Amino acid sequence: MDLVIGKVGDRDVAVDAQEVVTGRTCIIAQSGAGKSWGIAVLCEQLLQARIGFCIIDTEGEYFSLKDRFSLIWLSSGEGCDAEIGKVDLREVMQEAIRSRAAVIFDVSEAADMREEVTKLAEILYDLESRLKQPFLLIVEEADKFIPQIGTPIQKIEEISRRGRKRGLGLMVATQRPSLVAKNVLSQCNSQIIGKLSIENDLKAVSLFFSSRKEVEELAELEPGEFFVMGGLSRGKVKMRFRGRVTKHRGVTPRLVPAPPAPAPRTPAPPPEEAEPLTATADDAIIPVLIREEALDIAKGKRRRRFRILEHEERIVSAERIYRPLLVVDIRYIGGLIRKTTKTASFVLDALTGCIVELDRGMKVRPGFSELLGLDETAVKVVAGLANGGSTMAEIEADTRLSPGAVKKAVKQLREAKLITEMTTAGSAVVYVPLLTGEVPGLHTLRRGEDLPMEPLREEALEAKVTEASLRTILKGLEPTAEIVGLETVYYPVYEVGFSSERGERSIVLDGISGRELSFPAP
Repeated sequence: MDLVIGKVGDRDVAVDAQEVVTGRTCIIAQSGAGKSWGIAVLCEQLLQARIGFCIIDTEGEYFSLKDRFSLIWLSSGEGCDAEIGKVDLREVMQEAIRSRAAVIFDVSEAADMREEVTKLAEILYDLESRLKQPFLLIVEEADKFIPQIGTPIQKIEEISRRGRKRGLGLMVATQRPSLVAKNVLSQCNSQIIGKLSIENDLKAVSLFFSSRKEVEELAELEPGEFFVMGGLSRGKVKMRFRGRVTKHRGVTPRLVPAPPAPAPRTPAPPPEEAEPLTATADDAIIPVLIREEALDIAKGKRRRRFRILEHEERIVSAERIYRPLLVVDIRYIGGLIRKTTKTASFVLDALTGCIVELDRGMKVRPGFSELLGLDETAVKVVAGLANGGSTMAEIEADTRLSPGAVKKAVKQLREAKLITEMTTAGSAVVYVPLLTGEVPGLHTLRRGEDLPMEPLREEALEAKVTEASLRTILKGLEPTAEIVGLETVYYPVYEVGFSSERGERSIVLDGISGRELSFPAP
């Protein structure tokens, strides 16, 4: 019996039902890559074929399967068929195995989900030791129950090793394979793997691939694309999961426009008296990297010894901190031929003024870091200097500033060591910029992707870039630029300290991707 789970172009991709139900399968993909969608597709196919299974639902996102199919929903919330902790679980699971029924074991509201899942695993293993009928256990967020670091649920480990002979299959699903017990992951002879970008996770799945080049393909996958491998396919097949017949309840909530605000009872203040924009400070991007992983990455970044008797560099600290980021929305007048109102959104590191692009982690470029502290005129002058330099007269012509304003700006830039002087063969003095990075044009600014957020629960660093200093820079680059939106979010990073005979140093690791980040000194 085959289960059609996806497509390659117009061709169906089918997997052997026997292998799915009694084998060992892992489904792996980072957040937003379509893992939960794919699991629901597999569940729908199993339900249509009347094949029994039990899915451990940690987020309460699979109960919509009841919209089209007959199954048992065990939960601690409202509307369920029976309540976990009060129902006779052994009786329910025995009947499900015998009648080839499906069970959603929803622990999303359980007081102790590990305790409930432990009971379930023990009951299933004991029942199948006697009944020996094909039945599949699907473990969502497997890193919660069979972690690499910490105490795994022993009965799930035993199912991975010895469940096949009892007819009890295992499907483990996770966003973070590096956090799942390696002895369980290695038992999975079938794999469905989607997009991954964190180095530790790529290393964790490397045992399923024949070369590093194949592993690196995972980072280039689009959301919804998966490799099907091992016992499910004769070769590595890249496919997209088919459409669902039930509603997907795991979709990230979307922001929708609010209804118009009621008219104010009192007149609004004139523009010159309006309140400045207020930045919120209570949202943080959810970290992906745990401290143990940061330490593991840091080990590979220790500097090697150069002398025989020199001691090896040591890691002396590794702390997670939250850097403040400014999410900025601006409007300005632009256009080469026809001038129109333009908009731009971008993210700024509020400690240094660097431009930040969010794309599977953080990418940093100089941005406005060297322009902080300058006035509008100095920003305009240094941003407009030609690569080969400009004379005073050329600066006046390009900027349309008075000679006095240009001289004042040049003096400020010279004191900030952002320009230098050269004398040409004709004795003309040319001012050459010394910026380490190109000043970005407003039309090039991009915000990047939205990352999952949660309330900030830890101490964060204090922002040093103010709205006033940012407005000064923007006005220097484009006099019509206005800030129309500003909020503060916090980004998780790890500061790792090293010590050796040569002294102390520190690095910053991205709390999402694990990459080393380089910031100029604030």
